[in-house]
Amino acid sequence: MKIYHTFLITVATLAILVAAAGCTLDDVSSSNSETITQEDLQAAGEILGESLSSDNSGILLSLTDALTNFSSTNFNSSLNKTGTPTTQNDRSGRGGETNYNYSYDQQTGIHTISFRREVNRPLFNKTVIDSLNYIFKDGNGTLIESPNNETERIESINFNGNREGEILTPRKNSYFVRSDTFLIDGVSDATPVLSIDGVHNSNGHMQIDRPAENQVLERNYELEINFLSIEIEKPTTGPIDFSRGVTGTLSWEMTIQKNANGNSSSKTLRGTVEMSGDGTALLRFQNLFKRFQVNLTNGDVKDQDEEFEGRVQSVNISEQSVTLVNGRTIYLTENTEIDDDDFTSLDAVQEAVNRNTFVWAEGEGYVNDNRFYAEEIEFEREDDEDDTEGEIEFKEWVSSVDLANQTFTLAQNVVVQVTENTNIEDGGDYITLQEVAEALQNGVLVEADGSALEETENPDIDLSAITVEFEGEEQESDDGNSEED
Repeated sequence: MKIYHTFLITVATLAILVAAAGCTLDDVSSSNSETITQEDLQAAGEILGESLSSDNSGILLSLTDALTNFSSTNFNSSLNKTGTPTTQNDRSGRGGETNYNYSYDQQTGIHTISFRREVNRPLFNKTVIDSLNYIFKDGNGTLIESPNNETERIESINFNGNREGEILTPRKNSYFVRSDTFLIDGVSDATPVLSIDGVHNSNGHMQIDRPAENQVLERNYELEINFLSIEIEKPTTGPIDFSRGVTGTLSWEMTIQKNANGNSSSKTLRGTVEMSGDGTALLRFQNLFKRFQVNLTNGDVKDQDEEFEGRVQSVNISEQSVTLVNGRTIYLTENTEIDDDDFTSLDAVQEAVNRNTFVWAEGEGYVNDNRFYAEEIEFEREDDEDDTEGEIEFKEWVSSVDLANQTFTLAQNVVVQVTENTNIEDGGDYITLQEVAEALQNGVLVEADGSALEETENPDIDLSAITVEFEGEEQESDDGNSEED
């Protein structure tokens, strides 16, 4: 697999800088906190989100792999196909492994599997080479040679996963080398909770396009994440679902390096990640009040002052609010727009929760007097088996419009067609492709937020839009086209 020479060189340079400078968060905290820029925060958030998420071959995928059955001929991908909003559009690559190899060392008790995972979809491409080592033991510490035939005996798993890969999306290019080491106890049915001790180490390079800021954000990084108290509740029936029941805290330390005009500088940041038990986590930076939320499946990072998502735990009709499993309470006002999704009122959400139906809430809003008020919110049923098969969600910048063919292009290369069945949301800034084209001609950035199906019959079209909302944003002006200038 191709890993660019520049990536390898910059990672080596970063390691030398870290060792020589010995830079810590103390250098940029407290009295010097102004040296942590907004760009540093975004870069660190993106790196952490990717390193944690299953779609991006992060820690959550390693946990899934660590607890998955395998044999000398294949890799069982039956776990976690729940169809929930946090797992739809699955980009993990599970089930599509190639170049599979297996070996077992009787002296050490190490089972080793290696394979390649590739995902090639509109808006997302990933190529990762994996090498995973397992040691299985029973309650007495005796090695287990045939874990598939003696599943009931397994009490602990020593797992080490090594991954090297690259991920390309319209907004991001990422190259990484990662290692996860876990000690998992309580695997047998005799215990209701899995406890996990572990550490994640990675280094890489990430480039993020920021059209609204007229910038390209680039950072090299080294990252270490330590498990402090991670637990997973086992379901009474069925496989473990990592979008439900993973709780505990991770501590992290990251050194990021920025290169500009032939000069390089590095900073080390620290913080914690608190698993919420619903497929999200709270990301904190040491000595900084600002907090972010991470989706542990796709790695998306949300500023808690502006966005939210999570499973609904309870509804308060009198206060017009919902409380999420992750602890956030979201208040609705008379101006809150409730999207036309599975549930269109708080009464409907409450009835669903009372029936023990899992409801996922997501939206945008603002903080006032320490309360978060939703400007827009949508409620989806997590276990909806009727979701459109193959539906792809997108939220990307529009680069061009072709009125003759009724298409628009996302990030230069993904062509989306608008048909007579496409629903263009009237809550957006533009409700026709003509209006979108005029906005682009006037220098306005237009973001398309919607869902689509892959188009298989027309080679000139990638997606056929089901629904889309177009929002405009003025582009910031600066003296250059890149943050590094």
